[in-house]
Amino acid sequence: MINVVIISNDSAEELALLSQQSDMNVLLVVPTTLDDTLEQVGRSQPDIIIIEHGIGNSSADILCHHVSKQYPDASCLMLTEKPPNFEMLQNSGFKARGYITPEQRSDLDRAVRVVHDGEAWLPRKLVTDMLNRFGSTFIMTDIAEI
Repeated sequence: MINVVIISNDSAEELALLSQQSDMNVLLVVPTTLDDTLEQVGRSQPDIIIIEHGIGNSSADILCHHVSKQYPDASCLMLTEKPPNFEMLQNSGFKARGYITPEQRSDLDRAVRVVHDGEAWLPRKLVTDMLNRFGSTFIMTDIAEI
């Protein structure tokens, strides 16, 4: 069974979709204070934590970072209104394992399973950008050592 926590002010569609899955237990947490939200999340021993980016970009990123520290065995997925970019991933402290855009909401159950299996749910363009950025950093560091 996959324990999924959705942190959102309004994710009725996502809650309904995931609640239909026979292999998922789903809990909706409406965010309040950081401590209260983390306590509510912990009650379900989460495997996947879905955070609505609409609760406030910086709040969602900070929350992703905190739940990753508090529940290191859980993975974070972000519900976002726009395509993810490197800065969004960086702002999460590289803790987000996936981003779900409105066009992908119908695939949310699939994304949960993919991330639960240890993979990431990231667009190829973002993966390419990450590799280019990390690759150029490595090359510059490597050349400097020669």
